[in-house]
Formats: sequence, structure tokens, C-alpha cells
Amino acid sequence: MNKRKMVLLLVLTFIILFPFNVSATTLKEYEDAVEKYTKELKEKESKIAKSKEEVEQIKKNIANIENQIEQTQKEIENLQKEIEESNKKIEKKSNESKKIMAYYQIENGDNAYLEYAFGAETITDMIYRISIVEQLTEYNKKVMQELKQLIEENNRKKESLSEKQKSLSTLKSQLQSEKERIEAEISGIEGTIPDTKGQIELYQNRVNYYRNKGCKSNDIIGITCDVPKKVTGSGSSSSVAPGALIGSNGFRFPVDGGAISWNYGSNHKGVDITRNRTCGAPIHPVAAGRVYYVGNTLDVYGAYMVIIVHNLNGRLLFSQYAHVQSNIPVRVGQDVDIGSTIAYMGTTGYSTGCHLHLEMSLDKGWGYNSSYSEYIRHIINPFNYVPRP
Repeated sequence: MNKRKMVLLLVLTFIILFPFNVSATTLKEYEDAVEKYTKELKEKESKIAKSKEEVEQIKKNIANIENQIEQTQKEIENLQKEIEESNKKIEKKSNESKKIMAYYQIENGDNAYLEYAFGAETITDMIYRISIVEQLTEYNKKVMQELKQLIEENNRKKESLSEKQKSLSTLKSQLQSEKERIEAEISGIEGTIPDTKGQIELYQNRVNYYRNKGCKSNDIIGITCDVPKKVTGSGSSSSVAPGALIGSNGFRFPVDGGAISWNYGSNHKGVDITRNRTCGAPIHPVAAGRVYYVGNTLDVYGAYMVIIVHNLNGRLLFSQYAHVQSNIPVRVGQDVDIGSTIAYMGTTGYSTGCHLHLEMSLDKGWGYNSSYSEYIRHIINPFNYVPRP
């Protein structure tokens, strides 16, 4: 056999044993997910640390501005006192001026001024009197002018300080808003950290689990490593009770003596099964497989579930058993067959009575190799495989 024929034969053999499945998940995808969420967590923690530094700096800036506002207020108060003192000086000087002019009898107009000036007995005395009046008048004018300028200058300073105070108050308000915005951003990021840590833990647990099973990075989960028991047409099991409904394809109706209370279709993604509407009836796997989920954390309403992955001729098939009681007798990683008891009929989560909700999907399993939104696109009618009572 030549080399080309040998390669072709190997390819055909692989296709027969492991049908091509674009939905398959490798261990590396889980490893990449751990790396992705770890990087995301570090970025968030770095962002929080940086934002907290910004907040602390803003707090310092606000404290500094508050000190400036307080100092400005003191300056305004001191300036107001200076203005009041200047007003008192003006009033005092004005009164003094009036008294001096009255003393020299020039307060009542030009006639008194002339009477005083020409009352001199000599030319020298007249010149002296005129000079005295002019000096007094000029002095008073100068003093009044200076005091008036002082008040105007102080008023300008007061107005400038008031504007400064307003500007500082506006800046403080802006910084306070920025501080609150950053704090809200920090709070928002912190709120997502538990979910990110949860994703890291989820995928790291999967990586650890499959590595312990001997899986390598390029292995396809459930196909080339950690392969569940293959579903066979025999359906044989030493522990299957008489009267169990088993199909020729090896699939079993999960509740002995159970009846369908709600069929698959429309908005109902599975089949509801009851047995006299009582709790506690044993639930069995629809086929041989491996348990990969047990608990009530996947369902938003807290329904307890068991989910099993099956090997259907190299293709992954998933079966989900929901609303079961919390006393689940199987564990994750356990191999089961159609004779195993995996749960007991209950009414946990969003449920109006004791029943089993059975869902099945091909290629994608909720919490196994897909998110819920991806999983629901692969849901199938359970009666495609499970015998109908």
C-alpha cells in the first residue's frame, strides 16, 4: 500500500471513529478561558487601584480648595472691616474739615471767604489768610480723595475675592462630581469581580479535572479524552427493575411508571414527567453516560439538577434532569448506566408540583462546553431517542 493510500485510510478511519464535530471543545479552550479571565481580573484590579489613587488625589485637591475658600472668606471679612474703618475715617475727616472751615468762617460760601480774606489789616496778613484757606481746602480735598480711592480699591478687592470664592466653589463642585463618578465606576467594576473570579474558578476546575483524567491541551473533551460510556443498543443492566421502558437503541424512559404531563414543543424546551404527582420517585439516566453537573447553581430559580454527557457513536449527547430533590445520590465524574438511580423526583426551583423536567441537547451541553444561550440552540426533542410511554 503506497503512502497516499495509507493517509487516506487513516483519515477515513478517524472520521468513522470520531465524526467531525465543529462544536467540540478542547482542553486548550478551557485553558485559554482561564488565561482570558485571569487577565481580565488583573486589568480590573489595576483599574480599581488606579481609580482609587485618582480619588485620593481629588480628595486632597478638594481639601486644598476648602482651605483656600476658608482663607478667602477670612480675607473678605478682614477687607470688610478695612472698608468699614475707611468709612469711619472719611466721616471723621469730613467732620473735622467742616469744623476747620467753620472756624475760619469759610463754610457758608464765597462771601464769608472774602470777608475772612479781606479782613486782614495788612497785605501780608491777607496773603497769609488766603494761603491758609487754600491749604486747608487742598488738604481736605486730598484726604477725601485718598480715602475715597481706598474704599474703591477695597471694594474692587472684595469683588475680586468674591469671584475667587465662587470660582473655588465651582471647582470644588466639579471635583466632587468627578470623585463621585470615579467612585461609581470603581463600585461597578468591583461588582463584576466576583463573576470574573467565578469564571476563573469554573474553568480552572474544568482544566484540573480534565488534566487529572489525562487530557492534553489539544484533546477534544468527551471525544478523544474523558470519553463517557458509549450508548449501545443492548440497554442491559443488572440493576434495571422489571417493567422498565427500554428502547432497542439502549435508551430508557427515566421514571418507571411515570406519565407525561407536558410535552416538548413551543416554548417548552423539554418534557415534564410525573408519577401520581408525588415526590420521591427514583429517576434513572436515559442512557449510559458520565455525570458532569450536580447542584442548583446553574438555574436562576435554584432548581436542583443532574446533567449527564453521553457518547453517541462519538457524538456528544446531553440529558438534563431538573427540579429534583436536593438529596442527589451521584457525584460529578461518576459513570452511570440505565440501572443507576441519579436523583429523586422533587419540586425545587420554579415548580408548581413534584415532577421531572427532562431536557436533551446535541453537541452543546449547558455548563459543559457552552453557555446557556448557546446550549438552547442545540436542544432537541427527548423522544428522538427516549422511548415514549
